[in-house]
Amino acid sequence: MSMEFIFAKSEQIDGNSLRQGDLLEKSEELANAVKEAHSYYADADDYTHFLVLTQSCDLVKREKKPPKSPYITLAAVRPLEKALGRRVEKYVAPGVDFPIMVCARERRLLVDQFLERLLHNTEDGFFFLRAGSTPTIEQDSCVFLPLSIALRNTHYDICLKHKVAQLDDIFAAKVGWMTGNLYSRIGTPDIEDNLPNSKEYKRDFFEDVLYKKTVWLSPAQIKVLKIEIKNWKRENAHQEMTIDVARSLLDSIPDDVTLASQRAVKILTDNNIIANDDASIDSARKLLQNDTSFKKLIKSDN
Repeated sequence: MSMEFIFAKSEQIDGNSLRQGDLLEKSEELANAVKEAHSYYADADDYTHFLVLTQSCDLVKREKKPPKSPYITLAAVRPLEKALGRRVEKYVAPGVDFPIMVCARERRLLVDQFLERLLHNTEDGFFFLRAGSTPTIEQDSCVFLPLSIALRNTHYDICLKHKVAQLDDIFAAKVGWMTGNLYSRIGTPDIEDNLPNSKEYKRDFFEDVLYKKTVWLSPAQIKVLKIEIKNWKRENAHQEMTIDVARSLLDSIPDDVTLASQRAVKILTDNNIIANDDASIDSARKLLQNDTSFKKLIKSDN
């Protein structure tokens, strides 16, 4: 299940001319054309494709004459992780030397909302292309609209030769609106309109692109994790922590309800309010951890 609906069907693709929303694969030939004026865009490994931004009406080839526009404007297509990484880095917990990115859990909703906007293509500056939505898009990618370059129209045929897909008309119009920052919005079909299990699709998408690579913890959990990391490094001097070890440490971090109940019981025992023996401590912890109101109070802060 993918987002093929944003692209025109194969029988609808115009193979004789360029249009706004055309996807061009960065072949060696196209890269050489780009290199004449934009060497970085040609050489950067993570620039996998380009998307045509010039309006279709300005790209019509007239008989024996070049198109109306003297330039063909292209935007860079790069892996989603380049856009997502910049957003997630804002919420990384400081002082955690760990092979898995540890982030502040209270900020997770902001990243979820960012991904939601990408899926619906309502995030300024980006147009999202889901992996598999067209054959040459092998990984989740974004058109970085501000990263645009202009090729002379003498490169028209080279661009056309490496056209591999074409956005559906309504999505091409959306790219035009996003590029020009017009005052009227272009309404495009959402994934809810095209995918029968959109909630499951979004959940799997979030898991695939974000949660497999990050962990979102509360301040209390981050504090415990720092202690666990420090202890591990003391016991395993000069060893590099592996992903498996990191996940094992994460599995040992209690949830907030457990941490809160442990702290509450310690306060009570330290002040002789309850007996400082295993049975009394265990009973008090279970009482707190199973209390619905207590759990709601703790979780409401997260």
